[in-house]
Amino acid sequence: MIKIDLSGKVVLICGAGAGGIGSEVSRTLAEAGATIAALDHSEELNAATREDLASVGFRCESFLADLMVPEQSGKVVDEVLARMGRIDLVVNVAGGTRHHQWGPLEESPDSVFADVFALNITYVMRVSADAARHMIARGGGGAIVNFASVSALRSAPYHGPYGAAKAGVSAITETMAVEWARHGIRVNAIAPGSVRTPRVMQFTQGEDPQADPDGRRSVSTREIANGVLFLLSDLASGITGQTLTIDYGLALGHPAGSLFHWENMRPKPAQS
Repeated sequence: MIKIDLSGKVVLICGAGAGGIGSEVSRTLAEAGATIAALDHSEELNAATREDLASVGFRCESFLADLMVPEQSGKVVDEVLARMGRIDLVVNVAGGTRHHQWGPLEESPDSVFADVFALNITYVMRVSADAARHMIARGGGGAIVNFASVSALRSAPYHGPYGAAKAGVSAITETMAVEWARHGIRVNAIAPGSVRTPRVMQFTQGEDPQADPDGRRSVSTREIANGVLFLLSDLASGITGQTLTIDYGLALGHPAGSLFHWENMRPKPAQS
């Protein structure tokens, strides 16, 4: 069995609370030996992650910031360094889109674009650049994982601003990877499909939102966290500038429908 060991590594996780992907990433990396710097926008969310890790003996320090506010996101790395001394790894999980931000492009105000970009890519650039500056100053080496989305791979009907922001995450990830490669800093992204977070399951009354007769399904938060763990580990030492899609094949679907829908369109055999 291959064991991934992150002992001695300090990992900053932006968006570490809420019981979703960030919480699972925090636990998975802690289980691999990393010390967690968990950041979210409310003390309640931070406390939940901190207490969960402490209950099983893992070290976790929490930090508070609204990443949509530049004055706060710009201080994140300095605050983590002041308390923890170093940052070896960064995972930018925080992001998403709110219900009122969905709709046709022609009805989307500039404020929606500004807010969606602030939450999904603007802070990612700031935190990653600040962390990379620290890594370079101490002699190089480190790894960063950003979060894109399957909504960035092709079209994102009725959530166009989100798809555009996440496509930007994949693009800036590639540029980070090229610019920082000479310093031994690897930068990759994860593109999740539909993930079974508490929030998603609440909106779908516990039903799998992607289940259909083709066998497609949502992925678990653990499956996403395992992808993050791999990209941060030495097993991925030759991988940088890539976007890893974890979606159980969701993005492979044809825009006109699934195999099940196409099967229903086939001519029925003649009755003898």
